Amino acid sequence: MYHPRLKGTHYEMGFHYGEILANSGQNFNEYIKLTAEELAFGKASFSIYKKFIPEILEEVRGLADGSKTDFEKMALWLFSMYGFGNTKGCTCFSFHERDCIVLCRNSDMFPEMKKTSESALYMANGKNIFLGNSTSFVQMEDGINEHGLAIGINFLMTKKYKPGINTGFTTRAILENCKTTDEAIDLIQSFPLCSTQNFVLADKFGKLAVVEASPERTSVRKSNDYAVSANHFIDDSMKNEHSNPEKNWYYTKDRYETAKQGMERSGKTCEYAKSLASGKYGFICQYEKKLNFDTLWSSVYDISNLTVWRSEGNPSKVAYKEDTRLTWGIKKRKV
Repeated sequence: MYHPRLKGTHYEMGFHYGEILANSGQNFNEYIKLTAEELAFGKASFSIYKKFIPEILEEVRGLADGSKTDFEKMALWLFSMYGFGNTKGCTCFSFHERDCIVLCRNSDMFPEMKKTSESALYMANGKNIFLGNSTSFVQMEDGINEHGLAIGINFLMTKKYKPGINTGFTTRAILENCKTTDEAIDLIQSFPLCSTQNFVLADKFGKLAVVEASPERTSVRKSNDYAVSANHFIDDSMKNEHSNPEKNWYYTKDRYETAKQGMERSGKTCEYAKSLASGKYGFICQYEKKLNFDTLWSSVYDISNLTVWRSEGNPSKVAYKEDTRLTWGIKKRKV
């Protein structure tokens, strides 16, 4: 994984990261190839991003300039992600037990994506400091910010989408702008979403939620105990309109049941979350090699203490290590 530390204006952060990627050999002009449908979709979404999160466009422009890539090509490529068959098989759960508030997410994807995955510390001027992970750039798929708000996403493989803001940019906007679960829910419901996904949320007050969201509607499940989500909807009004190609797509039902049963146990701790995400209590990350699908990383966020643990690989094989960049960034800003 890349581990950039980015600070300054959005343009400056994008430019700096673009230079890093270019110096590492990334050539986006050769890599980015868009279909006519993706081009049309991206162009139709451009004005929506400009209205709702214009600062992101500045960061994408910086990323393009720093990596010597055409800005429009870069922007339209990023806008089209998560809506055109970008397969992910993630599992996410959170719980609040006594003084322990934890969110955990396994990020499952094709193994070749591991080389370009990132875990970035963002310190944008006037915005929340946050630490986030992603298989893309600028966008986020799980993370935690300085206020103790953590989030993880699950993607659904649906053919229903429309121009709007995608999963990764919505997650990024939440980490950068929100302080609580309720604020995050309000933001999700205010955005014109382009894709179909679950957002799992937890804050330092112990407020947990799963937001099932599509371009047409959202459904919210709130809890003070635990929240679980995989790659399917639970609410009947949502799942009847959005179904995956297979009922147990990438073992989504199996992973959900393992996590849900794990959440019903008492005595849950941060270490227990690691064990559950590692497959010690049932199927959650034990994909067969022939499937060409694996857990690229697993994040455990100890919200109560702003402590981050991450396994950069399948957690059944790769140990979790503490990442102290978030607390480093908070202290550095105070100096």
